[in-house]
Amino acid sequence: MQREAKSSLKSQLLKVGFFFLIIGIIICLLIPLGKLKSMVFDDMRLAIYQEQINQNNETINNVNLNYITDSSESDQQSQTEEEPQIQYTYIGELSIPSIRFRRGFVDKNSRYNNINYNITIADEADYPDVEKGNFILMAHSGDAIISFFENLYKLEIGDVATVSYRAKAYYYKLVRVYEQPKTGQIAIFRDYNKKTLTLITCTHNNDSTQSIYIFEETNE
Repeated sequence: MQREAKSSLKSQLLKVGFFFLIIGIIICLLIPLGKLKSMVFDDMRLAIYQEQINQNNETINNVNLNYITDSSESDQQSQTEEEPQIQYTYIGELSIPSIRFRRGFVDKNSRYNNINYNITIADEADYPDVEKGNFILMAHSGDAIISFFENLYKLEIGDVATVSYRAKAYYYKLVRVYEQPKTGQIAIFRDYNKKTLTLITCTHNNDSTQSIYIFEETNE
């Protein structure tokens, strides 16, 4: 009888042990799967955000170097939701470390060289490899997805910007910031003996003026 009782107890202990072993294996499997699921959803959210940048852009007519309007979230609500996905081919990049800005730009002749899609090269601009030229970029400010220049107002004199173009980096230092009224024309005051980078956008918290940021090439 004692042997039968011991055998029964041993059998029950083995069953309990096997049960907890199975539970442990399931838990070990579920934790990595949960992390994988989280990573997949994070990648999906990033993809959706990039698609919004490429698709959900409000429409502004007659935009050129001389007139830039402020862009807000409310403007985007009027745009259709069925615009086809856009893939850009960037020819260069603008980087401003002090405000953690980094964004590519397309060729001047591209249909997507437009402030409704990207930071935009003005028709009057020279490319960065032109001696004593002026590389002029413009973009929206405000709180919309395409407000790429929303943080330019945080720049300080002496801040450095880098333009990468044709496998070469060009370095510029901010030397002047000024405002002009939105009259349809912008005067650019710069030293014509120096290679220049000019950034143009709406003035922060001022709907009636535009801000012009003048950078000069530096070897730093």
